[in-house]
Amino acid sequence: MYSSETGAWSTPVVLDDGLDSWEQRWRDAQSRGEFYRVPYVMPRRVALVGDEIYFTLREDNAIIKYNWGMHCLSEIDSPSPDVYGIALMEMENGSLGFACIEDSSLYVWSRKVNSEGAAEWVQCRVIKLDKMIPVANLSDEAFVVGSGEGMGAIFVSTGVGLFTIELKSRRVKKVAEPEVYFSILPYMSFYTPDRGTLLSLARTH
Repeated sequence: MYSSETGAWSTPVVLDDGLDSWEQRWRDAQSRGEFYRVPYVMPRRVALVGDEIYFTLREDNAIIKYNWGMHCLSEIDSPSPDVYGIALMEMENGSLGFACIEDSSLYVWSRKVNSEGAAEWVQCRVIKLDKMIPVANLSDEAFVVGSGEGMGAIFVSTGVGLFTIELKSRRVKKVAEPEVYFSILPYMSFYTPDRGTLLSLARTH
């Protein structure tokens, strides 16, 4: 981790998976004929929840948690290891959220702590998409490609365009024409005209 205050990098932290190096991981996957299972970090938007950053690996959609206060890494199993398009997000209750599409339905999971103090995935929403999002043909697939932080919205890519789905209202809106979307990184800007007036008044006094 890099600190802009100190201008320095922290000491490296490594997730212990029993293998000594990247080369050993590659040889292990090669010996099984599973080149695609070499566990590299997926170029998706990470989720920031409290003091923890979550990102995904290619292998089984494994989720890696980095706690910057303790400077340590740990691995979390995915609720849907075989799905290609997923998104991590912070839920309204401050927990980690996981969204994916399976069998023409959008599934949203939340990672909650049970009564015994152990964290587990709980399915909190299922939204059927077959009548909500138009498709180019029957074989057209929809993929989750991102989420809007603080917006409660999921970005879904199909053969007819890019759509947002608001989780609470279930409202669907087309936001872009069809392209090859892998990961959407939405951003928001704010304009507060009163602030400019206050600054002008402060300068005159």
